[in-house]
This record gives sequence, structure tokens and C-alpha cells, in this order.
Amino acid sequence: MKSFFICLIVVLLWGCQSRTDSEKPLTITPQIRYEFSGGAGHYNYAPSVIQDQYGIRYGFICENRDPFKIVDYVYLYKGIPTVDGYVWQPGTQIIAPSETGWDNCHICDPDVREFKTTYKGETYNWIMTYLGVDQWDSKHNQIGLAISKNIEGPYIKFDRNPLIPYEDRTKWGVGQSTTIVKDSTTIQLFYSSTTENGRFCMREIKMNDLDNIVIGEEKPIRFMGSNNYPAMSDKNIYMVSEIRVGPIDEIPTWVGDVSRLAYMPRTEDMFSEENRWIEIGHVGPEESGFPRNHNPGILTDTKGYMLNDDELIMYFTPAMTGENWLWSYDLYSATFNLKSYFK
Repeated sequence: MKSFFICLIVVLLWGCQSRTDSEKPLTITPQIRYEFSGGAGHYNYAPSVIQDQYGIRYGFICENRDPFKIVDYVYLYKGIPTVDGYVWQPGTQIIAPSETGWDNCHICDPDVREFKTTYKGETYNWIMTYLGVDQWDSKHNQIGLAISKNIEGPYIKFDRNPLIPYEDRTKWGVGQSTTIVKDSTTIQLFYSSTTENGRFCMREIKMNDLDNIVIGEEKPIRFMGSNNYPAMSDKNIYMVSEIRVGPIDEIPTWVGDVSRLAYMPRTEDMFSEENRWIEIGHVGPEESGFPRNHNPGILTDTKGYMLNDDELIMYFTPAMTGENWLWSYDLYSATFNLKSYFK
């Protein structure tokens, strides 16, 4: 899972593409803003935030239902644009762990996209991929699918879940998915992994007809640790990642201190064996004021693409250290001025 259970993955610090000093661009210092909280005894993390044609934002978040009880559910926060910025409505639980089966302990890491598909003779307009787990040690994670006719739900679970299974019960598994809609029939599913292909992978999946899904081969994306989430523009692919930079001695020792934003031109090969990722900027303790900054996601349109080429909004979860670290998980945003970077 993206935060509390990420201790089960070793996070590697990845470097940016080597350049000479004259070629290397300056990085951007983002503008940080508090967004919302689940309230006392609640945590918010794993943000998937999309914006519709009216400017309304839908934040699909991992949150616990019962105060101070660590069981993950998926919640929806709806953001309304006003002259003073976005005002978020209270969160609503939209999907829960199953009573039995592969996702009966926790479900989290939601990612919602507008994608038309048919299922049992009905047409649905929205898909959600999510992480499910059936072991309380948070191993044996797998990726499931839920669908809805409306962005706000109700979401129903696919009856042939998990969509991306994982057999080994001694390892972390697969999860932390992000979807980019390739066309009317196919999605690109990016996810963290402990398969032989490495820590971060992608599959193309033909799924406009859920009775005839075609799942493509798993391809590794190198030079990534854990918690990587992409978004596309016409020119670039952007990636936000949770990493460790400074010494991390206090609890939670398994949570990264920096959320980093990098990009690669789409003319490059994202599956290359050479590191072609270029850092744009990051959020660390200096920028946020918190010792931990993790679980980043990128604001996109409803299909996983950038809203414009002028700015990028990263949503992330900062946290304190010490015994109350988990209950400090609130959602913040970091706005990066891309116009100044690419001018």
C-alpha cells in the first residue's frame, strides 16, 4: 500500500539523467497548499484526483472508516471551485473490503478513469483499479477492478477479480496502480510490483468488453523505486515518486521524506535501460515543513492526461514523526509552474 504498509517494499533512491552544468535546468520550488483532512483519528493518503469539464475535482482517497482503527477503505472527496480556491465536501465512503476473498483485509490505492466498457449486458462509463489484500501482514497484494455508471458511484466489483493476480504469499505483490486511457478500447496500467520484472511495471489491457479482456505482457520501467504515478501530456510523460534523501531514523522509518517530480519527453523510450528521467522539482521537509512527504499523485483530466502545459499539481501526504505519525496524514497539494521551467 502507498504509505502505512509500504515498509514491505524497499524504496530505492533513483537519480536523474546525467547532464553537464550548462545543460541542466534549474528545478522548480512548488507552492504548497493544505487541501483536506478526514478528521481526528483518520488518515488520508493514496490520492487519485481528476478534474471534469466543469472544473470540479474528484479526489479518490484511502481512508479508515472507524476512528483510530487501521482498516483501509476508498473515500471520495469532491472539490468545488470558488473564487478563493477549491472547497472540499466531506468525504464519502464508496467501496469497502469484501467479507471474504482476495480483498477482505484492506482496499486502497484507488485510481478512477472515464472509460466506457460493457459488463453483463450493461454499459459503464467509469473504471476504478485498486489494491486489495487478504493478509494482515500486507503481503500478497493484488490489483482489482470496480466499475460505475456515474463518477460518484455506486461502484461494483468485477466478478473475476483480481484483474492482475499475484500468487506468492511471502512477497508484497502488485498494486499502487495508475491508469492512462490509451484509446476507446485500451488502457495502460502502471503499478508497483515484486515480480521478476522489478519495482515498477506497465501492461496494456484491452477492456472495453469485460467479458473479453485481453491483458498484455508486463513491461518493466526502470530507475524507479516504489510509489510512482504517471500522467501524460502531448509532449511529455510526467512521474511523481516517493523517495528517501535524508537519514530517516524516527518512526515511520519506512516512509519517504521527499516526493519528486520528473519528466521524460514522449519521444524517448520509457522502457529504456538508460536513465532518461529529468527532475523538475520536489517536495521535501524544507518545502512542506514536515519530515515525511509521500504518496504523491498528479491532478489530471478524467483519462489521465495533463489539464494544460502551464502547471502541474501534485497531491501528496505529509506527516510528522513519533507515535502519532499515522493520524497526521492529511492531504496537501504542490503546484509546479511548468511555464517557467520549459520557457
